Amino acid sequence: MVDDLYRSRDDSAPQPQAREHLIALQQGETSQVRTPILILWAAVALVVLIGCVNIAGLLMARGVTRAPEIATRIALGGGRAVILRQLLTESVVLAALGGAAGIAFGYAGSRVFAALLADAFGVTPSGLGLDARVLAITAAIALATAVVFGLVPALQASRVNLRETLVESGSTSIAGAARSWPRRVLVVVEVALAVVLLVGAGLLIRTVDGLMRLRPGFDPTHVMTATLSLQDARYQAPEKVHRFLDGTTARMREIAGVENAAAALTLPFERALNTGGRWVGVAPPANLIPIMNLTYVTPAYFDTLRIPVVRGRVFADGDGADAAPVIVVNQAFVARSSPNEDPIGRQIQVGGAERTIVGIVGDIQQKAGWGSYGPVAAMPATYIPAAQTSAAFLKMVHTWFAPSWFVRVRGAQPGIVNDMQRAVEAVDPLLPFAKFRTIDDVRREGVATERAQAMLLGSLAALAVLLAAIGLYGLVANGVAERTRELGIRLALGATSRQAIAAAAAPGLMLALTGTAIGVVAARLTATVLRSLVWGISTTDATTFAAAVATVLVVALVAVLVPALRIVRLNPIRALRSRG
Repeated sequence: MVDDLYRSRDDSAPQPQAREHLIALQQGETSQVRTPILILWAAVALVVLIGCVNIAGLLMARGVTRAPEIATRIALGGGRAVILRQLLTESVVLAALGGAAGIAFGYAGSRVFAALLADAFGVTPSGLGLDARVLAITAAIALATAVVFGLVPALQASRVNLRETLVESGSTSIAGAARSWPRRVLVVVEVALAVVLLVGAGLLIRTVDGLMRLRPGFDPTHVMTATLSLQDARYQAPEKVHRFLDGTTARMREIAGVENAAAALTLPFERALNTGGRWVGVAPPANLIPIMNLTYVTPAYFDTLRIPVVRGRVFADGDGADAAPVIVVNQAFVARSSPNEDPIGRQIQVGGAERTIVGIVGDIQQKAGWGSYGPVAAMPATYIPAAQTSAAFLKMVHTWFAPSWFVRVRGAQPGIVNDMQRAVEAVDPLLPFAKFRTIDDVRREGVATERAQAMLLGSLAALAVLLAAIGLYGLVANGVAERTRELGIRLALGATSRQAIAAAAAPGLMLALTGTAIGVVAARLTATVLRSLVWGISTTDATTFAAAVATVLVVALVAVLVPALRIVRLNPIRALRSRG
């Protein structure tokens, strides 16, 4: 990316071969967001599937309770086709109401997550919303789910056995026992899918937590940053850029409460310029330096951020345009490019000149734009004095990057934003700052994509667990209603309330345990899909799996105990007299 690398190379020396790889424009533009969006789409599809399975189970339960009514209508001459159409119509109405409610919640959700999604996927908040395509897709999904998942319960309900149903005279116990297995299977599927989503969300949440806990490599307390663009025709010459940087940082140091001030092409936790380099005096191809980050900085950069100096020195005011070109590298650069030789004193060709390495500083966290370092990492980095940059270099970097100024204050200082703006206006009133951020804000923006993925998948997982709990609750509640007479007999024969509650809750708990076991296996098999999104932990992290299992089982326990506890209020005499 630095033009001097190519102008000064020796054409007679053997050069490494380069290969071109052509990809479609759309693929190149969406390569960073395609995988996360597809994973979120899959999660949404699973939640829709869980919701549909839940509704199908409830419709099956409702069909059992309506068996006497349907049998009576058939006995009186009602055709099965007419009844099937009625039940499907009811499913479509439910789907329409659910789709309308979903659109309302979706609109509200898009407003809530607008800023988060904008930072994560590089769009403006105003560009996030519902349009005709979204509404059409939503309506189509609602209609399709109504037909597909309403058809099976409708067919089951319309195929009642007239003799058995009418002989039972309204009792649903036999019919319920005969038809309960499809609902049980659906509940197991719900719980298993909920576990899969919960594990995925847990992995992403732990990833974000780990990224936020990374040691920054500098002192981020009480640091305010501001950014403006220098892609300006008045700042094409290096000396003008240097005077502007020097003048503005000097005025910021005069602000009351400011300890120090500096400027840099990029900040920590931001993506820096990626480039390569060459060792001077080393024969090719051993002279090639792997890709690294390159940032120009003012002399007070390291002191202001309190980046530790490991060896050598950092920049001073004397490292100007007329001085010998110098460069400072970090420890990650040394470990990767000069592990067996002291780099101080060696020369590398980068940033428009042959530069001498004068110091080694500690690593800071930066947003990764290459390699397999993760979203933010301590990457190989180099620093050059802002005063020792060429016009071609500045024109190139200012096209893609907006430099930042930052000050370290002694404590909370509410007026620092206005003070920094006035310091710039005193040097050039035509260059206002575009945005002000604390270093913590910059850090959060550095992992915005991972935070958005974790929050969205976490929300979907919570919804899936809630739907699974509703499914378990409905199954147990329906079972208690169907077994009222049986439970009344048990209580009349001396069974305790605790025994009756255990008998009512046991089927639901067994289904929850079965679904959880299946879900753990499924999550283990599918977690590899998240490998490109998970950093710092394994996709088989035992803590995440254990937390997901514990959460599902606790929610399932509550879901089955709430309807089972109704037995405490059961009157055995009334239960024995009931015909249900």
